[in-house]
Amino acid sequence: MQHLIQKAYSETSAALNDIYKKRKRSLFFQKVMWGVTGLYVLWMILLWASNYFPTLNFGFRSVLEPYLPTQDNPYANIYPIVGLLALLYPTTVLFARAFQRFKLREKETIAKMIKMLFPQVEFSQGLPAPIKEIVHSKLFAWVKKDTPIYSYGQIRGKVDHSTINIADIGIVEQNISNKVTGGLMRIPILNLLVVLYGYVFRNMVSNTSADNHYFTYRGMFCWLKFTKKLDGHTVVLPNAQMPKWDRLVSSNFKEEHKMHLEDPRFTKDFVVYGTDQVEARYVLSSSLMERIVSLKERFDRPLYLSFQDRQMYLAVMNDNGLFSFPSGKLEGIKMVEELVKEIETALEISEDLKL
Repeated sequence: MQHLIQKAYSETSAALNDIYKKRKRSLFFQKVMWGVTGLYVLWMILLWASNYFPTLNFGFRSVLEPYLPTQDNPYANIYPIVGLLALLYPTTVLFARAFQRFKLREKETIAKMIKMLFPQVEFSQGLPAPIKEIVHSKLFAWVKKDTPIYSYGQIRGKVDHSTINIADIGIVEQNISNKVTGGLMRIPILNLLVVLYGYVFRNMVSNTSADNHYFTYRGMFCWLKFTKKLDGHTVVLPNAQMPKWDRLVSSNFKEEHKMHLEDPRFTKDFVVYGTDQVEARYVLSSSLMERIVSLKERFDRPLYLSFQDRQMYLAVMNDNGLFSFPSGKLEGIKMVEELVKEIETALEISEDLKL
């Protein structure tokens, strides 16, 4: 495999350098576009404040004075808005073009790499997101059939007569955070402050690609056959506050209970929910719990699993995405080695967990 990694890197190094430049250009126009948007939102807030609190002594009052409506010039406050909108249009067009070129180049290079590194698998970037499997997995507390879910590529491979499907997905759930944000967006003035922080500020200071900003989950999602027949379901989540809180508040899984298991090494990293305590213990044998902990250590990322109807589902968080390159300079062979490690570990899940 090391020979293939070296070959893949040498044959795509020029493309990786081009991707870095295109991403940098895309991020520049992203920041400019949101900077202009921020000026527009800030201007609207200042105009609102000057209209509703005319007696307050704002530090920007002298700056605003020429643009406040008067009898002689009732439309004075419109001129800066028109100017900002005129600036916003070309910057949006430039950003959209730069982003499209960057993503197209990235997509082509990822496809070339995977075909060189894993010729035995089927790889497609045109398949729709596996919504049915994602909903059925019950891994995500707020996911429903109409939840926005995006696919960035899928692998289908066979290992020892077992077929595994691996997808790179992005999900925008209506979780607690997004519900609160949605409520604030309905309140005048507060909605402008939400836009200023949640969209303008975050996009201007971040070096993350625009398509990754608003996902509640981005990363790998796998599904494969499970040997044991189950009547209910068992879900294994990271032992962190947010997954537990989302599970508690969501109304999608009222039939679930928190399962109590004795393995301290397993319970340190994971929390388990299911429909039946006996079945959960039947699924999560001591040996399987040990192998799940080892699998988490191999991925070195938050891990989600569920077992239901002779199927196992697994999700591994990755903020950059499985089939996307990390931010920053794409130099060195280590980046290709990381991609290979992620895909190889996923392809070997059935063997590692002895399913």
